Amino acid sequence: MRPPNSRLPLLPWLLVPAAAMLAQAPGAPGLEGGLLAEGHRRWLGSEGCPRDRARAEACYRAAAEAGDAEAMAHLGRMHFRGEGIPRNSAEALKWLKASAAKGNARGLYHLAELYQNGFGVPVNHARYAKLLREAAEKGSPDAMAELGQCLDSGAGIAWDPSAAKVWFSRAADQPQSRFYPMTLAWMHERGLGFPKDTAAAFRFAKQAAEAGYTDGPRLMGRFLLDGTGVPRDPTGALSWLTQAQGLEDPSALVMLAGMLIRGQGVPKDPERAVMLCRQAARMGSPQAMGWLGECYESGIGVAADYPEAFSWYAKAAEREYAPSFPQLAWLYHKGLGIGQDDRRALAWLKEGAKQGSARSIYLLGWFSENGWGTAKDLQAAVGHYQQAGERGWVQAWAQLGFCYKREGWADRNLGKSLDYFRKAAELGHVTALHQVGWAYQNGEGVPVNLTEAMRCYQAAADQGSGASMNQLGWFYEQGLIVPRNPDMALGWYLRAGAKGSASGWWNAGLIYESGEGTIPKDPEKARHAFAEAAGGGNAAAMRKLGSYLEQGVGGARDIDQALSWYRKGMEAGDAEARAAYLRLTLPPLPEPDEDS
Repeated sequence: MRPPNSRLPLLPWLLVPAAAMLAQAPGAPGLEGGLLAEGHRRWLGSEGCPRDRARAEACYRAAAEAGDAEAMAHLGRMHFRGEGIPRNSAEALKWLKASAAKGNARGLYHLAELYQNGFGVPVNHARYAKLLREAAEKGSPDAMAELGQCLDSGAGIAWDPSAAKVWFSRAADQPQSRFYPMTLAWMHERGLGFPKDTAAAFRFAKQAAEAGYTDGPRLMGRFLLDGTGVPRDPTGALSWLTQAQGLEDPSALVMLAGMLIRGQGVPKDPERAVMLCRQAARMGSPQAMGWLGECYESGIGVAADYPEAFSWYAKAAEREYAPSFPQLAWLYHKGLGIGQDDRRALAWLKEGAKQGSARSIYLLGWFSENGWGTAKDLQAAVGHYQQAGERGWVQAWAQLGFCYKREGWADRNLGKSLDYFRKAAELGHVTALHQVGWAYQNGEGVPVNLTEAMRCYQAAADQGSGASMNQLGWFYEQGLIVPRNPDMALGWYLRAGAKGSASGWWNAGLIYESGEGTIPKDPEKARHAFAEAAGGGNAAAMRKLGSYLEQGVGGARDIDQALSWYRKGMEAGDAEARAAYLRLTLPPLPEPDEDS
């Protein structure tokens, strides 16, 4: 599909180049034995001819200079990709423009790639999509498939998933012999136009790699790394990615960097990963620029440096790399490495939305919901969340669930809320699954069903939800559906606390404080649990911890710390914490006058 430094804002594994369909018979009659056909044979190494890319280039050039538009397209593509010859943006642009001017589908298709990748021309996804459409309408199956991707993501063209399906279907109706094998690989992998078939996807990727396509090693590496169509094999992936062709592919270098960061098939080495990303960035990869931004933002392989992170994200954004736009917006929102400015953040999100970034659209919803850089507008937020969800951002469905259960909103609808939570849960969103359980427990948009609630909580707890673990503890403590069992309850509360649930620590503290079943009172453990809950933001626990510190229960007495926690509880809205704080800080009433 795409060349190594592709910029189409799709998933990283889709950033693979499209190349000529060299297995296709020449389109113009009478050339089977001529220069164009000889160029094909030399490029492929077929029909008894040894592979000789330099000889292929010479044949294509002679035919192109004689006016053959198909040869111009192949010649331009070779200069674009550096297929056996040095990459040359001027030559690529010259020959592809000439081919496109003659209405050649292949020339239009590869010229589109130049605008997508900024090779000899500025990156321009709108121009890229326009040229793809022209090539698709002239019969290029690869252009049809990629136009479908543009329509499906809204990159450089109005978002239209229905039209995307039409173009995927039109592409699939073309003879497979006319496709570049990399296109067939990702179409079969994702089930676009063709039925989803990962084994076929792997077969086409291997065909491309063995035929010498420059992006073949990278796709083989990813398939082996992810286990697409074959068992996972990080060692095999490494062998493909480190081939000479792979090391000249910036996207393959970024993939290697990811392996080094995660320790997949190689020892972890984040510093080396950063070096590879720098190398790929020098080769023009916006994906590598974006990764460098993340490394500097998170301190992976380098010291954390927000201004440097901002700089790399900005470089990626200049090349219309969609994931960089929400990253820049978030730095502006938080004031990290740049002055805090929600209006600038909002501007970046709007640009990201134009590039088809689902995360940007989702964050536009957040900004509208919270009034960041714009007036609060929950209805507008809902619209953004709906669009982001339709583009594959699962969190958006969950956020819609929270919107429709909001108290006081005119459009509050618990049935809709539950529907959205279910949708997100079906897509693997654990918090949404917990909310489905909560709806069944409390009859929100559905009749109370404690059995179904516990099933949801158990499923979410199995996936690490501290909130669901806490609810399971509550079921066991209260004897709901299951026999009352304080020991089981405490176990779930402690597991919830370990997952960051302040409520879990609070409930554990109450059990330790009062003692239940076979669990004896334990003021020291209670104090520890309340301290954990207070640190997690539980206002009641702040007040309770203040009381333990004031009275010296479960540990040393510390009035200063008691006051500090009472104040925090008061600021968090706990009335009893306020009363305790005032009791300790207000001056004593004057003694009554003995003469009065």
